Amino acid sequence: MIPIVDRAHTESISPIWRMPFRPFFWGAALWSMIALLVWQLQLSGWQLPALRGGVVWHSHEMLFGFAAAVVVGFLATAMQTWTGIPSPKGPQLMSLVGLWLLARLGYLFAVVPVWIPVCTEVAFFLLAGFLLGARVLRTRQWRNLFVLPAMLAFAGLSACHWLLPGAQSRVALLALLLVTAIILVIGGRVIPFFTARRFQMPPREKLPFAEWGTHIAAILLLLSVALGLPRTLWAALALVLGVLQLVRILRWHPTRIWAEPMVWSLHLSYWLVVLGCFLAALAWSGIAPSWHSPALHAFAVGGIGGLILSMASRVSLGHTGRVLKAPRLMPLAFAALACSALVRVFWASAPTGFLVAIVTWIVGYALFLLYYTPVLFRPRPDGHPG
Repeated sequence: MIPIVDRAHTESISPIWRMPFRPFFWGAALWSMIALLVWQLQLSGWQLPALRGGVVWHSHEMLFGFAAAVVVGFLATAMQTWTGIPSPKGPQLMSLVGLWLLARLGYLFAVVPVWIPVCTEVAFFLLAGFLLGARVLRTRQWRNLFVLPAMLAFAGLSACHWLLPGAQSRVALLALLLVTAIILVIGGRVIPFFTARRFQMPPREKLPFAEWGTHIAAILLLLSVALGLPRTLWAALALVLGVLQLVRILRWHPTRIWAEPMVWSLHLSYWLVVLGCFLAALAWSGIAPSWHSPALHAFAVGGIGGLILSMASRVSLGHTGRVLKAPRLMPLAFAALACSALVRVFWASAPTGFLVAIVTWIVGYALFLLYYTPVLFRPRPDGHPG
């Protein structure tokens, strides 16, 4: 479908508010750096009484403040391509971003009663679900109907994370697995396509058992964690999920990718999701319980953080009519995120490990902001709306 866009109306809007990826990619990247700086100061023993802080705040902001914001920005942008209906822009987009930003500030400052950012963040996800779901239902794009339950799940989990103190760890795990599941869906669509297109290779036919098996295993894992079923079941499902991802990624021409940073960064991040699956299986089975936290950070830092950086870099260029070529130091940014993940997984037992993981993350996203702030805040160079 070709979206019907009122060009004159679009050009009357400031470029940053013309497409959802613009403010959400920029804002989420900046917020992740701020949130990690605050977290590092607290880990170093600094007393910050004006700020809420703590491990619950840290996990909440990286999952709901950073990752979920990028998910909303990406899906709201992709919805225009998927449905042919223009993405939210102008006042609609400002409302979404405003709710997201108010929630971030409300959670950050301890003087704000926690129910205020909880309500604000729930409203953010519900509005996103309405805007995205309405487009899917209107065009009967049932393949993309997952966006509606995903937004509803984010809304419920974000509230429960603060309002149910006894269940905060499980809620955070559910949110992490939800974002990971979305990455498996989106990554399974775009990584083989981008790889084949970049190197002019025919894409390999998808294996139904790997594709459907991924969706089913991810849903079953989410349900088993939500229902508090035995951890051995979690382990079995994580193992199945890891094997299925291994089958998928080995079919995506992994030996041909190293000449293109925009491609190898996607593959490298996906490999870290595979690593997370196998480490989680070891931890939850009881074989190596100490691998629980490293497994979660393989998902969070390597899979989610790395894939977001790579996808945001590519989408920002593609949707603003620019050449799909990584800026000069962006390969360093992609490598920095992979380094952050590996350090957090294998060296987190030492305080220095935490510092190195945070610094390398900040380096990666600082480079993104350096190169992509002009891209996201300026009109398309080809004069087209968007």
